[in-house]
Amino acid sequence: MGLMDFQGRVAIVTGAGRGMGRSHALMLASRGARVVVNDIPSPDEDINPADQVVAEIRAAGGVAVADLHSVITNADDIVATAIDHFGALDIVVCNAGVMSSTSLADADPEDWRRVFDIHFRGTVDVCRAAWPHLIASGTGRIVTTCSSGMLGNAGLTSYGSAKGATFSFSRSLAIEGQPHGITVNTILPSAWTRITGTIDDPAIAETLQKYFQPDHVAALVTWLCHQDTKITNEAFQVSGGRAGRLVMAAYPTVRTSDSTPENWRVHETELMQDGDLTPLRSTAEMFGNELADADPAIRHAMSDERGGLGLKPTTGREG
Repeated sequence: MGLMDFQGRVAIVTGAGRGMGRSHALMLASRGARVVVNDIPSPDEDINPADQVVAEIRAAGGVAVADLHSVITNADDIVATAIDHFGALDIVVCNAGVMSSTSLADADPEDWRRVFDIHFRGTVDVCRAAWPHLIASGTGRIVTTCSSGMLGNAGLTSYGSAKGATFSFSRSLAIEGQPHGITVNTILPSAWTRITGTIDDPAIAETLQKYFQPDHVAALVTWLCHQDTKITNEAFQVSGGRAGRLVMAAYPTVRTSDSTPENWRVHETELMQDGDLTPLRSTAEMFGNELADADPAIRHAMSDERGGLGLKPTTGREG
């Protein structure tokens, strides 16, 4: 089996100076992609890690350029680096992120927002800046980075909520990208990086270091980024050479003929029991299920194959 061919393709990888981002950049370059290695300098470092990764790529015969702009203040400049050096953009891997573990009550508001912005706003702004170029590509590819942190973890309200927002953003963006040949997928990775290296439990740290090398994640990401991979609007748990699809799902609904607070108290046990799960792949699918549960005849109206609701663009107002 030959290597997947990325000749002629141009990729941006954010947060690519270390950890998973570095592995993404190296693997894409090893298959022929021209890579913009994005990362920002750290005050305590003499050499920016992005420059080091570029040197690794070039030493192996690949093509890469470093970009030192912030994803939250200079997303346009990151994309401009790709266009100025390579004249096109086909692939965006949004990996940049930081960790802060503090309860909501104790978190400094500025630090809370900084963590959220790097993960979520950085992803949104880079994708927005890249979008017209990905349309021009005809086979644009976006991979965003979520986390099991979005499922809830004490001390990670900023990080987890940013990852949950990224999950939802990726799902909607995938639907918007379908008419343009753009695929959008997200990963929920586990790997041995600087972030997981802060875990105190020595047994967990040893297992991560032994089995969860970042290259395992990069392999799946590189596959998703290839122009022949048509999969879109999916989320993948990935770690240590294994991966699985993750979906939102709902337990069976409970119908009550008397919709009052008192009657829901009566139905509490029924509502909270487990049962068969129904995957929910889009807003339209969930909303369609709710409508059809009330009126099966409405099912014909929920036929938007792109997964949207057919809503007209509006500017909303609170209230």
